[in-house]
Amino acid sequence: MDEKAAAIALGYRYWLKPPTTQMDFLLLVSWEKTMQKILAAIPESNRSYVWMETSLLVYLNRDALINPWDIGTSLNNLQVIKNRIENDVAQDLGFISLYNNLENPLRTFQFASIGIRFMFTIVSLPIFFMAWYMGTTVSDVSFNLRRREIGLLLTKGFSRGQVLRTFLTETLLIGLIGGALGVLLGFLLNPLFTQFSTDTLFNLNLISPFTVSFTIAFGVIMAFLSTYSSARKASQLPTVEALREYLPMEMEKPYKKRWPMVALILGTYKIAVFLTGINMTLVLQRILFGSGNFILMLLVGIFMFLDAILNYIGPLLFFWGFTKTFIQGSLEFQQLTAKAAKFFGDLGVLATKNVRRNPARSAAIAFLIALIVGYSVQVNGQLASEQDYAMRRIYYQVGADIAATVPNANDAPEIMENIVANVSEFVRNATIEYSFSIHLQSMSIKAVDPDGWLKTAYYESDWFSGTDVTTAFDNLAADNNTIILERYIAESLNLKTGENLTLSFGSKTIGLRVVGFFGSSSESQSQIYQLQQFINKYWSFVPYGFYEEISTYVSPSAKILLKLNGGADGKFVANQIRNLDLPITQVQSFAEEWEKAQENVIAMGTLDVQRLGIVFAVLAASVGTALISIVSLKERSREATIMSVKGLSYKQLVIMFLTENLALVTFSVILGVFVGIVIVYGNISASNAMISELVRRRLVFPLDTTLMLTSCIALIFAATILPILIMLRKYVTKLERMVRLR
Repeated sequence: MDEKAAAIALGYRYWLKPPTTQMDFLLLVSWEKTMQKILAAIPESNRSYVWMETSLLVYLNRDALINPWDIGTSLNNLQVIKNRIENDVAQDLGFISLYNNLENPLRTFQFASIGIRFMFTIVSLPIFFMAWYMGTTVSDVSFNLRRREIGLLLTKGFSRGQVLRTFLTETLLIGLIGGALGVLLGFLLNPLFTQFSTDTLFNLNLISPFTVSFTIAFGVIMAFLSTYSSARKASQLPTVEALREYLPMEMEKPYKKRWPMVALILGTYKIAVFLTGINMTLVLQRILFGSGNFILMLLVGIFMFLDAILNYIGPLLFFWGFTKTFIQGSLEFQQLTAKAAKFFGDLGVLATKNVRRNPARSAAIAFLIALIVGYSVQVNGQLASEQDYAMRRIYYQVGADIAATVPNANDAPEIMENIVANVSEFVRNATIEYSFSIHLQSMSIKAVDPDGWLKTAYYESDWFSGTDVTTAFDNLAADNNTIILERYIAESLNLKTGENLTLSFGSKTIGLRVVGFFGSSSESQSQIYQLQQFINKYWSFVPYGFYEEISTYVSPSAKILLKLNGGADGKFVANQIRNLDLPITQVQSFAEEWEKAQENVIAMGTLDVQRLGIVFAVLAASVGTALISIVSLKERSREATIMSVKGLSYKQLVIMFLTENLALVTFSVILGVFVGIVIVYGNISASNAMISELVRRRLVFPLDTTLMLTSCIALIFAATILPILIMLRKYVTKLERMVRLR
């Protein structure tokens, strides 16, 4: 059925008890031939016990009433239609109630849209901060290059206010141009990063006058925030000092260590928490709710608030405090660089002396690179972890590549033979999993073929304890009176491996030897159980032989598990099984379930926003690193020319300048990677402490994530190396050309 027919047919439906063979849905299409005759056959005295409800299904003109860009107005339009129906029709026909089926989906979409926008804003904050920090660093170097210009303007009679206004006017023009270029770039890249076609480029909902104005205004504000402090310091330079071309501006103000040290302490605390994997929220909540002391509760509440803020800004404080303290505020990094540069001889020594001339600039570059690399590792690692977690959860829910539920357990062997015979070219292994419960002992049990289950079903070794999973199932296959016991039950009975568990089936009592445990322990879940008063139970495993012995005492259900060959299409195989007309209640396929998860626009939209944030953050960091390198080299153009005249070749100049920059960049990249991995590990550990599931998040860096991070780091190194090669070649070529002319 198309969308309209499905909406009408499924507007009201009742679940009828299915036959024992398959699930059927009943749709009545003729009142006269069905329900009217049934009602007529019921005696008058019994009709009072018959309850029926008549519903009129109305399909609205969605294109005319609903605008996805304006959900508020759309809801108002639907409310108007609902009021008109109630006023014009409902009173005459005796309607009891009128329900708007579109309201909840629209409100859900509205909240989800707001959530994605909020996520986009959160992801953008590090980029905006990095852009501001990069702008201030470049502005400091840029205004330092214009000392002579500032001095000449002051000597010609310009006031300091006029000089400042001149610089701010330049900033205004740069902000306007940058904002306009941003609008143009967003306009061109919009179809690339969204699902909209190029035909929608001129849709005013996408690029509206408000969006254009806001973007340009934001560009101007960012430009002013980035340059105002540097412009003000430059305009306040004494005239004589301004004419001194090589007086670094960073030396005018004494270095203050207090705030960097505070930032380093707070950041180090948060990195240590991430490294230990402790969920501080749960720990502090336990102290808060378990203590009756008001003063202690107040202090813990304040600390919880501070800790929550540090979850977001802690790494930033760590990077800033670390680079300020150990690069700008001490000679430790320079000494380390000097030891590493001994390989290059005198050129390395000269390079390390040049690093000491600009410690503030070096600290700024190190902070910028470490922040973005750490941010990239953090987001990429968390995205990979979430994707891995989602895939494993679906596998856990399905149980294998394909799972077919059989309502009559006795038919399962024959049905499995039919399935394998018809799709044998796709199936590697198949097995049956019988499930039943023992109510007296409150246990859920699965009877399996130990060898076939291990080859077919999806499982993780961490789910089993007491002994390794292979040994446990080997013991299960060797002795019918064995059990892999649910771990929570084993702990409640204080049972160890090798001990016996007694189960009762009617008048029959059987002792089973425990050969392993399955599930998570009560200790690992104790934090959750204190906040949530429930126990998430799992199941135990027994062999087929034991099931056959007690099958007359239980009411089992059966599930056929299939392991497919590599490269087989799970969706195709699942459809083939459905078309076999076998008594199967349900066919589940991992491929289908994963595809459904990927089609969730809300969930995938959030992940896409984070991926997009990484791309722009790394590009911005690369551009910032390149700009700082270019401006710094331009500042030292005379120095490079003099060294070239003194006899240094192009190769020697490149070695010297690369030694200055690569040591700093390499150190920053290593610091960023380390902190990023620690943050991912800490967030994963904290998330696992909040769930009581078998499937838990884990730290993974698959090939695509590793390639993404490698590309980001390579781009940052390229942004450092290429400007040096190009600018030095330009200086050397210019000098050679001057020599030839003479």
